[in-house]
Amino acid sequence: MTKRSHTHYPHYLEVGPYKFEVIHRFNYLGSNVNCNNDISEEIHKRILAANRCFHGLRKHLRSYLTSRNTKTLMYKVLIRPVLTYASETWTLSKTNERQLGLFERRVLRCIFGAKQENGTWRKRYNHELYELFNDSNIVNYIKTKRLAWAGHLIRMSNERTLKKIFNTKPEGTRSVGRPKLRWEDGVVQDTRVLGVNSWKKAALDRDEWAKLLKKARVHQGLLSQ
Repeated sequence: MTKRSHTHYPHYLEVGPYKFEVIHRFNYLGSNVNCNNDISEEIHKRILAANRCFHGLRKHLRSYLTSRNTKTLMYKVLIRPVLTYASETWTLSKTNERQLGLFERRVLRCIFGAKQENGTWRKRYNHELYELFNDSNIVNYIKTKRLAWAGHLIRMSNERTLKKIFNTKPEGTRSVGRPKLRWEDGVVQDTRVLGVNSWKKAALDRDEWAKLLKKARVHQGLLSQ
């Protein structure tokens, strides 16, 4: 394989008789993939898509004719799936977590409204919103989904393409500076919070892994520490 380039980046790669254009980002199955392995663009795209869905449902979420239970279900079924599409593969930074949390709380404040206190109305505090929501916050929800996918990946046959890619060790050296957080690093961090040191070994046992996922869902905010 040969490369032809100008100053910085090659314009195409040649593999035998075939020529491929070099690009730095593309969409695959609705998700943004880029050469920097940066999920921030994808999360921004998902927040915009979920925000459009939220505005389309705003009048129903604010309506006094719709119960809170119905409004909450609308968020879980119609808005949250748009926000978290393909999130099993995400590697979240603190900035990403903050952006996702801000969007979710906007929706929850629309659902639950303001609170009257001493004759005046005020916005509900974050902990009040999640007490009423009575479910995992968006970051915990995504991390639980990621753990579920991790267990499925580990139990795959070694002949599956995804498993081969996961087990592949890239050649070369890392660039100078702090290395970027990898997907597996996030899984390791989350499982350690849940008291598991060897997540790959634990994931091989489907029943034990199911118990771990249940623990992650029950302990709200556990994975957000």
